[in-house]
Amino acid sequence: MGAALSNQQMNEKPNKKIDELQNNEKKQEEEDSIPETNPGRFDNISRESTSILSTETMDGLEVKVNQQLNPFFSMVHTVRFGSVLKPPNYVLSSRFIRKQFALLGDIDQKGYLSARYFQQTTPKLLTTLYAELSPEPKSAAGMDLEYYGKDYTTRLRLLSNKLISLSYLQTLHHPNLYSGLEFTYAGLEKKTYLRSSTKYYKNNDILSLEITNQPYKHFGLYYTKKITNRIGIATDFIYNIDKGISHSSSGIRYDLRKSRFSTIVHSSGSISSSYEELYHPLASLKVSGEVNYQTSNYFFGLKLRFGPDI
Repeated sequence: MGAALSNQQMNEKPNKKIDELQNNEKKQEEEDSIPETNPGRFDNISRESTSILSTETMDGLEVKVNQQLNPFFSMVHTVRFGSVLKPPNYVLSSRFIRKQFALLGDIDQKGYLSARYFQQTTPKLLTTLYAELSPEPKSAAGMDLEYYGKDYTTRLRLLSNKLISLSYLQTLHHPNLYSGLEFTYAGLEKKTYLRSSTKYYKNNDILSLEITNQPYKHFGLYYTKKITNRIGIATDFIYNIDKGISHSSSGIRYDLRKSRFSTIVHSSGSISSSYEELYHPLASLKVSGEVNYQTSNYFFGLKLRFGPDI
C-alpha cells in the first residue's frame, strides 16, 4: 500500500481550486469595473475649477437636520428663513441607496416635487431617470443612458420638452489629454447646438477649454492648480462671441482637517467667501457672504447642520 497522503497534499488541490476561483472572480471584477483610462463624464470635464469657483453663498438662516434611519434610507429637513432674496421655505429630502440603484427625492411646502432614480444596469452602463412635478405648468421628465468604455464615455439624454442630446468623450492620451463633442437638438425651438470640450492634465495643473453655441456663442477657459493636498486655486475666462463681452473669476480654497475656507473674486466687482467649521461629527456651521462693489449690494448668511453628514 502507498504511503498516506500528508495534510499538505490533501489540501493542495482544493487550495488551488479556491485560488483559481478567486483569480477568476478578481479578473471578472476588473473586467466589469470602469478602467482608469476612462475619461469620466462629459459634464465633469471642468469639474476641478468649477468646484472651487462655485462657492455656495446665501443670505438669511438655513437649518438642516439629517436623519440616518437605517444604512440605506435617510431623510433631510431643511428650513430657510430671514432672506431678503427668497421667501421662507421648507424642503423634505429623502434618499434610498443600495448597491445597484439609488432613489433621491425632494418636496417643498408649495408642492414642488423632484425625483431622481439611478440604476446601475450593467457595471459600465448607468441609467438615470428624473422628473419634476409642479403645481404650475412646469413639470418635466427625462432619461440619461451613460456608458463607460475602456477609453471613452458616451451619453444619450432624452427630455420631455423634445430635447435630445448625445455626447462622446475620448481619452487621447492617458492621463493627460481628453476631448469630446456634444450634439443637442431642441425640438421646441427647432435649433441645434454643439459643444466641444478639451481637458489637459499634467501633475498638479489642469487646463480645460469649452466652445459652444448654447445658449449663445461663447468659449471658456478654465485653469486649476493644486498647490498642496489642502490648497487649490482656480481661474476662468468666458468670452461671449455674439456680444463681444467677457467675464472672469479667480478663487482659492483651503481644506483643513475640520474646516474649509474659500473665496472668489469676480471681474464684475463682487467678492464672495464662505467658511465652514465642523464642531462635531453631528454638527457644523457655515458662514457665507457676498459684496458687490459696483452696485454697493451685500448679503451674508448662516447655515447650521445637525445630524450625520449624508
